[in-house]
Amino acid sequence: MYPNREVFPKPPVALVTAEARFTDAPRLRQQATLDAVAIALEGRFPFSEPITGTNGENIGPGVAPRVEQRQGVVLRNADSTESITLTASSLTYETTAYSEFESFRTGMSAACQCLVDAKVRPALKRVGLRYIDEIRVPEPVRDARGWRKWIDNSLLGALSITPDQVPVRGAQGAVAFDLGDGAGLNVGYAALQQGSVVNLRLLRRPPFAPGPFFALDFDGFCEFGDDRIVQLDAGVVTHILSTVHAPIGAAFQRAITDEARALFRGGVV
Repeated sequence: MYPNREVFPKPPVALVTAEARFTDAPRLRQQATLDAVAIALEGRFPFSEPITGTNGENIGPGVAPRVEQRQGVVLRNADSTESITLTASSLTYETTAYSEFESFRTGMSAACQCLVDAKVRPALKRVGLRYIDEIRVPEPVRDARGWRKWIDNSLLGALSITPDQVPVRGAQGAVAFDLGDGAGLNVGYAALQQGSVVNLRLLRRPPFAPGPFFALDFDGFCEFGDDRIVQLDAGVVTHILSTVHAPIGAAFQRAITDEARALFRGGVV
């Protein structure tokens, strides 16, 4: 738990992602294993789409790009608001219909357990939890100083360095926090005039009004070095998600104002 934790009826969440990266798992290049996982999860994710193709990586000048085959599967729910992406080196769970953390954590836990049941137990390299918020408010914010009503001044302090008559069209920044024991939290923020910071290919998101918005990006994670071998395990992954969820939630609560909270509760501000 963290101070002021609250489940908002109208949260500004655009996308939530949980990811487990691990050492190469040859079984996840076998179609039989991918099929077994898809069948085990078909109650929640009935639609399956194969991943095929290549990934190119430029290593450096004068060195030929490294091309790797990419194989896996994407599983989606009936209304295309949740997906599981599975490759030989990662498991990713995403949703654009986030309601509360416990339900989200359960979805990731179930996917991890399916891999374990299929005898896929690679060593974890990174477990991450990412929230991308797009805060859109009733009145358009044309000057970024107007976000002071909704965003805590601790993020907007730099907007005071110019004269008041000079419009501020945008602002952005990033902070990296060390949570200890291989864990960290990266926080990004930006006041933008239009569009979206979330680009989706397979998932749908609820309609949103075009125009200015404030983006908050929270990426909490735990990384495992070569001297720390931890095999994929549903309990380990969900414990890490819970551990990093607390500082993410605390940071979000400190980043918004009471007016924003009232808006997310469904009130008129």
